[in-house]
Amino acid sequence: MPESANPSARPDSDGPSRSTLLYDPRFLRSAPAVLTFAELVFGLLVWMMVTGTEYFHVPAFGWVMFVAITYWVLTVIFFIVYLTKANARIPRIPWIPVVVLFIAFLCVRCSSIWTDYSAYHFFEVVTIWFHIAFLIFLFLHVFQLQSKMSCINWTMTEFLHCILAAFLIFIASIVAAVKSYGLPSLVAGSVFGFIATGLLVIRIWFSYKITNGQPSTSVPV
Repeated sequence: MPESANPSARPDSDGPSRSTLLYDPRFLRSAPAVLTFAELVFGLLVWMMVTGTEYFHVPAFGWVMFVAITYWVLTVIFFIVYLTKANARIPRIPWIPVVVLFIAFLCVRCSSIWTDYSAYHFFEVVTIWFHIAFLIFLFLHVFQLQSKMSCINWTMTEFLHCILAAFLIFIASIVAAVKSYGLPSLVAGSVFGFIATGLLVIRIWFSYKITNGQPSTSVPV
């Protein structure tokens, strides 16, 4: 009788988890949202004005064009992620290392001068493999498929994936740095590779503490 007298208690508690489209109206009125809008407007103006020139005749302007468009697209992606609270719904996905490695991949891929094909092919293969694994884990988390395959220890699987990714990306970044010969885009790719390695090491440490039952107040990358 008490449960039937209050039928709305359980649906109310399950309501937010059933929502397919979340959006944070408070974010639109916050300072980060205002700064993001400013980045979108000024970033759009930069690459539109560069596009109106014959930038392809000057290599430096081509680099400016690449940076402006890349970061404008990333700003749009992050704005949508924060507006829809996607980062809160999928907190275990290593968002920052993914973005950093994506920039590293673009720096190497968009470079027209490769001093050593084998070195940079290895760098590309490692970064692409990491992103494919990221998409697999993202798919599993979005559709909650990991709960239906309880025979696999997903926490340990993600932990081992981060260790292997950090090791391979570190090796690939060293090889790319040695073979860059001062070329700006290739140097930038190796630098972003080292940054991604550091971020993955931090994530491994947080995952290790959580796995061993040591709560942490910091947010893993």
